Amino acid sequence: MKTLTKTIIGYPFNELDEFAYEKAKSSVVQKERLPDFFSKDLTETLKEKFGLRHLKTYYSLSNNQGDGLCLVGKIIYAELFDNHRFRKIAFKGIHHKQIISVFEVLQNIDFIHNGMYYHPYSVCVKSHECEPTDRQMAIIEKIVKNVKSWYFAFCKEWEQLGYEYFYTISNEDMEMICEEYDYMFTEEGALIDTNDFLEFNLNQ
Repeated sequence: MKTLTKTIIGYPFNELDEFAYEKAKSSVVQKERLPDFFSKDLTETLKEKFGLRHLKTYYSLSNNQGDGLCLVGKIIYAELFDNHRFRKIAFKGIHHKQIISVFEVLQNIDFIHNGMYYHPYSVCVKSHECEPTDRQMAIIEKIVKNVKSWYFAFCKEWEQLGYEYFYTISNEDMEMICEEYDYMFTEEGALIDTNDFLEFNLNQ
């Protein structure tokens, strides 16, 4: 039986040369930027900024055909009529009397996913109403149009944020993360799993 020992020299991020920087960044991004954290940030934004609690996010951000981000679920009655944060968006350009006229008619707005891809256009945004008149339906269509405008802008913004989150990181953030978790790299920039090695001082 033979016992074999392999020695790997580990470098902190700030000692790597410029050619190893990008590989090191990619390694840390893959380890640290987890999908669950991104999804949580997005749903928290929906709750805190817009008062929406019944929408879930689905996305594919792999730089492939069909990539994108969408929302699935619904905006319920209370989130439309009793929620000042989203009310301004949904009823933009609609007179107060017109809003009152659809109080008992418009139930919610559904976000229904179709197909195998997850981009904004893979979702149908439609109203759920109860026996509206033609005049009421015209008002509801304006509301849905406002919601769609917000939805597409929101998805575009968060798709861009997603690409930044999953694929980019600044040198400053890298240095902070690497210092906090004591990350070490090979000379080429590959992240070393230090749990697999015993540390010793080559100068001893």
